[in-house]
Amino acid sequence: PRMQCFSKEMYEDIRVDLEDISNRISNRGDRGHFIGGIVRLAAHDFMDFDRNAVDQLGSDGCLDFSHSVNAGLSDLWCDDPIACPFKALYDDKYSSISRADFWVAAANAVIKNASPNRQLDLPFLWGRTDTDNCPNSSNRIPEPTGCDDNEAVFISRMGLTWTDAVALLGAHTLGRGDANFSGHAGTWVQDDRESTIFDKQYFQEVVNRGWRQRQTNVADNNWTWGGNNRGVMMLNTDICLRFDIDDLSPCCTNIGQDCRDNSVQGIQCRDSSSVRPEAFQAFNRFLSGGGNDNDAFFAAFSSAWVKATTNGHDSLIGLVDSCESSSSPTQSMVPTSSRLNVPSMIPTLSHKPTQIST
Repeated sequence: PRMQCFSKEMYEDIRVDLEDISNRISNRGDRGHFIGGIVRLAAHDFMDFDRNAVDQLGSDGCLDFSHSVNAGLSDLWCDDPIACPFKALYDDKYSSISRADFWVAAANAVIKNASPNRQLDLPFLWGRTDTDNCPNSSNRIPEPTGCDDNEAVFISRMGLTWTDAVALLGAHTLGRGDANFSGHAGTWVQDDRESTIFDKQYFQEVVNRGWRQRQTNVADNNWTWGGNNRGVMMLNTDICLRFDIDDLSPCCTNIGQDCRDNSVQGIQCRDSSSVRPEAFQAFNRFLSGGGNDNDAFFAAFSSAWVKATTNGHDSLIGLVDSCESSSSPTQSMVPTSSRLNVPSMIPTLSHKPTQIST
């Protein structure tokens, strides 16, 4: 049986335990891959929500790990305690809570740990129940072909806004793609060190670099900058938020930089202001302020994350100070889903992060 109480102490214990596991991963690229994988796991669990379907799904602890769209996640969630310390942590210490709650709590934890000065403390509500069979889940996860995929998933099915979508995709600042899993290899940010930090670097990278297509006129394409051996990439679903690449014609996102391809050096990609004005404006807003000012991005991400992780749940429960003194978890009942007052849950950012190199 699942536990009937989730305390603030347990929530903090999850954060500390995951920080300990992360810190034992000495290679920064592997560490970024680990924490990015936890966020990806929680995101794939909520991105299958469809408000128009009979089986709405959403955050329910259910994914088809054998499906190609979830490739690589089985390296995170497997029954080998040595190979999968994240799953072992759940089995050994936190299996009294649902997988769905644990995945969201864990993603919140690694995001907080990776944000400068642990500044981003995401809201958390619990009470999700697990589903063991979700045959329609994998077909709802977006393919990385362009903003039609973003619109279908985030706007049409999940009921979010373009601002929400842009904020959520900012989580690509963590971790890396793997050619063996997705066919797309590299970090979204400039190096492995940056891939362990949760900040607005993703947005800065999209705008400041001269991104070019690795292949042209290909739907499932990715973008790169710099020399051939530089391990960086963006997907069409990233670039399309800030640039109009819908026709897949060759272009460079910033011809003021060396695009490393003479065929596109003089072809500036059009911005997305006419085709996706809200996404364009959100992107620019998240870039605002100094290089270490993440406030706009963090506030929007918090709002979007709460909507995404509570979609489909009529009522979830707030953390209690102590399970021993809590006579009933319903005392902390908080309305969610369409009735959730999201702005009230956005954390107050009381201080600016310390300087980090960009």
